[in-house]
Amino acid sequence: MSVEEKIDFIKKLDIETIVSIKLEKMLKGMDRTDAKLLAGVRKFGSILKAAKYVGEDYKLAWTRVSELERGFGCKLVERSYGGLGGGGAKLTVEGEVLLQKYMLVEKKFKMINRKELLKADLSIFGSHCPALEILVEMLEKRFRGFFVEYVSVGSYEGLDLVLKGFSDISGIHLFDESTGEYNTYLLKDKVLNEKISIIRGYKRVQGIITRKGNPKKIFSVRDLLRKDVTFINRNKGSGTRFLIDKLIMDFALNKNMQFHNVVNQIRGYNNEVRSHLEVAVAVKEGKVDCGFAIKAAAKLLNLDFVPFTEEAFDFVILKKNIGKDNIQKFTNMLSSTEFKKKVLEKDLGIKFFENTGELVKE
Repeated sequence: MSVEEKIDFIKKLDIETIVSIKLEKMLKGMDRTDAKLLAGVRKFGSILKAAKYVGEDYKLAWTRVSELERGFGCKLVERSYGGLGGGGAKLTVEGEVLLQKYMLVEKKFKMINRKELLKADLSIFGSHCPALEILVEMLEKRFRGFFVEYVSVGSYEGLDLVLKGFSDISGIHLFDESTGEYNTYLLKDKVLNEKISIIRGYKRVQGIITRKGNPKKIFSVRDLLRKDVTFINRNKGSGTRFLIDKLIMDFALNKNMQFHNVVNQIRGYNNEVRSHLEVAVAVKEGKVDCGFAIKAAAKLLNLDFVPFTEEAFDFVILKKNIGKDNIQKFTNMLSSTEFKKKVLEKDLGIKFFENTGELVKE
């Protein structure tokens, strides 16, 4: 199956509708408290904690969310009521995009041309990474008046959005079983090779996150099948989800089992979140026992980490955008000593390539 065929299997985001929200509706239909509430849901994975974050009653917070959803005509917060992993809340992709757009409006409100308030100078839709968040923060600090929009949607969805021209850059970590390569195998597809280029990023360590001390002694895929273990999965289309399913498939083949029979034994396999930090928060809050994520997420919340594999995290752009000012700013910061030093100081389980920030040679 070609990469283009694989992309056809990915659920397409109605991103065109989302990003074309009228400015008037944005300013009239949402205020700073609304934005802070959505940010709280994204940060804590809980409407209760988000309500406390904005200093509002729990029921009033839900009312506020419901009114926002009616006003914008789409689901902004996904609710879960108990079950494996307990209850919680998380932003939908629409919710994340809306929050980012509002933040752009606030940052750019003093601009004369208000039609440009919703347009970012650089848009990044793709896989989640704490190091990339650091890079975005450094970019906006270095270049005054340069605004970045960063939304976590997963590697394949991010690639799709770059191909469609809705995003400038996508951070990806996609593994090809036939070649054993991360990301660069995409350039071997004739159709994609004509359209995209890959900017070399950095290496990250993926593994299992558990509570401090790993009380249930979870070290392998086999342990996920235990009845006393609850799991939180990543969203379909994310690089981590492909890794999880590959590890489960390898385990199933080794045990002469069917893939679906294995996943049916994993308590929480169908519970999905969209970022490494959401996995870590679910574990930290005791909603689940474990999940797959990068070392950085475990470190940020002081959790235990069982390393599994080292992966390449790279960035996809359209060939026609090579040399554009916003892409140059991004690659210059990515390859800078300043950025590397800041990331390494935080001990996020990240290593840099010799050619970080350069285009991958085909």
